Amino acid sequence: MLKNIGMVSFLLLAFNLGGCAGLANMKEVQFQNTPEENKATVNFVRRSVFMGDGVKGEVWDSENLVGTLESGRLLQYQAEPGEHTFMMSLQGHWAVAQGDLEAGKTYYLKMNLTGWGPIIIGAADANDPRIDEWNEMTTVVKDEATSKPVPAEYVEEAKRLLERVENGDANVTMITDQHAR
Repeated sequence: MLKNIGMVSFLLLAFNLGGCAGLANMKEVQFQNTPEENKATVNFVRRSVFMGDGVKGEVWDSENLVGTLESGRLLQYQAEPGEHTFMMSLQGHWAVAQGDLEAGKTYYLKMNLTGWGPIIIGAADANDPRIDEWNEMTTVVKDEATSKPVPAEYVEEAKRLLERVENGDANVTMITDQHAR
């Protein structure tokens, strides 16, 4: 019995520490408090929670890869104002958030693990007390100079999810004015 428990513990530890390659190369940057001119800043937050920390998530703006998000990181993205469908994937599970972004505003979207598979995107209220803590996390952006093109099968998977969103067959977190800072 102890041998089995030890093996399960080892496998869980290896899963959490091993990780996997992401679709984008990321680079650390200084956190930006204000959006670029005529842009909205979207901060994708992934707290470190131990279970699943070794697995990298992918962040999408419709069918365009925004970047790869490791645990304990904040991915900062400068978006054009207007309607956006953001998607996060983690080991075959997807979560979606949608909203009309306003230039000069900042938004925080948090990847939430549910424990046994599905993930959820939470949109933080503008006065969420955790934001100050999140702003201290290691900030990353996609390194456009070293990232390779996204393989077609991943883009096709994102497009299939977008079709489900359009057909009303996907759970979507709405990003509203109460989430804009």
